[in-house]
Amino acid sequence: MKINKDRILVVEDDEATLQAIAFKLKKEGFEVIQAGDGDEGIIKLKTKGPINGILLDLRMPKGDGFKFLEEKAKDPKISGVPVIIFTNLSQRDIIDRALGLGIKGYLVKAHHSAQEIVEELHQCLHKGKCTIDK
Repeated sequence: MKINKDRILVVEDDEATLQAIAFKLKKEGFEVIQAGDGDEGIIKLKTKGPINGILLDLRMPKGDGFKFLEEKAKDPKISGVPVIIFTNLSQRDIIDRALGLGIKGYLVKAHHSAQEIVEELHQCLHKGKCTIDK
């Protein structure tokens, strides 16, 4: 296991995906905070800090990713936490909307394994090399 001090909030409504990503992150030494929807994610972001980065799904039945990003932007205490979207949505207008809300990276789930998502998170948080899938 690698030593890592980063605390990552993973906001994902699909339990299998959430557990797979959390497992990989923990294996790499990240501390993981899990939320099953955007509403829960905002609460955890505000109460479980400090959080170094967020992996965020966009499509969730309760508090989707866009609502999460809009709520996050309203609070100066949490607005600067970097967000990487990981979703199955790949339409240009959706990517542009997310970019307009200040995300750092955008990954299409179908194009990346759990390991690749973890590597992208590390690259984005520590080297400023964030991927925007198109």
